[in-house]
Amino acid sequence: MVLGGGFGGAQAALTTDGLLGDGHRITVVDRSEASYLCGANPLLMVGERPRAGVTRPLATLAEHGIDLVLDEILTIDPDGRRVQTTRQVLPFDYLVVALGAVYDWNAVPGSGAAGSFYDHAHSVALREAVGRFEGGKVVVAVSGAPYKCPPAPLEAALVLEWHFRKRGVPAQIHLCIPEPAPLAVAGPETAKRVADVLTSRGVVLHTQATATSLEDSGRRVYLSDGSTLDADLSMVVPVHRAPAVAVEAGLTMGMPWVPVDPETLETRAAPGVFAVGDVNSIPIGGERALPKAGVFASAQGRLAAEVIASRVLGTSPPAPYDGAGSCFLHLSGEEVAEVGGVFLAPGGPQVGLGDPRPASFKERWEAEWQRFEI
Repeated sequence: MVLGGGFGGAQAALTTDGLLGDGHRITVVDRSEASYLCGANPLLMVGERPRAGVTRPLATLAEHGIDLVLDEILTIDPDGRRVQTTRQVLPFDYLVVALGAVYDWNAVPGSGAAGSFYDHAHSVALREAVGRFEGGKVVVAVSGAPYKCPPAPLEAALVLEWHFRKRGVPAQIHLCIPEPAPLAVAGPETAKRVADVLTSRGVVLHTQATATSLEDSGRRVYLSDGSTLDADLSMVVPVHRAPAVAVEAGLTMGMPWVPVDPETLETRAAPGVFAVGDVNSIPIGGERALPKAGVFASAQGRLAAEVIASRVLGTSPPAPYDGAGSCFLHLSGEEVAEVGGVFLAPGGPQVGLGDPRPASFKERWEAEWQRFEI
């Protein structure tokens, strides 16, 4: 059974189906009929993606013989090997928890008056505000770490700068992030390259500064470094938390996220229960953890499926998870660069920033995602 039909969940289900074949039942449980590609939201908010967003229907999984249950998950019982939804009790032999992170929109007082590009509904509303914007100061503020897709706030700032410049709208973009440097997890060289791109586009960078509260309908943003920014347009990255059902099931073991065996993605709380993607936490050295991003969720879903299949079939287990993956960083609406590498490499992450490429490169990747090829 797989809980969640996003990057990690869909990949876990499809990979398990391909490895086990007939005689085994694979079920995906999700409350939504389709999943949205959040990575397209910065472009959606400036009118470069359709208002409906970039989506893929989970019903496609049924074409592979996978059972799809559209229902709300109420409880997870790891010991009893069952999941309770609003309509039924679903037993399992193996479980993959791929429920992602949930957003706490109330964690930062006043942030409800600001925009956000971290889910579809907020992105559509922000699209209207961006379209009406006639000039002034724009503040893009992260509310805390960790947050999924670390390049996203940087990408939003760069896309907004490009969009307003193209429209001839005078705008000064301020970007507030909790890290000491943009994409600090990728190492100092990559962080400096990204910082140079931001500053060359006129983006004012505030490091180690998160939004703590907003006032005056989002027009005043208070930051954790004690400073205050007045804004004509503000947008926040909300605080991320583990889903309540995972916490209540004991899978987080009192920690903010679900701890897993970094080699197999099996939870430390329950054998035969795996956690992939944003819901888990994988150390990569020191106090750092693997970034939360769809590409990692997909790879983890594939590995969890391979581990499960090896146990079911009695075959050799797969190679340990290596934390390899790359994300896109839109430098504008016309250019993208890839940032990534191997985050669990011996000696520490080996990560870099690629050269600019046409935006059509990412568009092809989005089409592959919609076809469940990623």
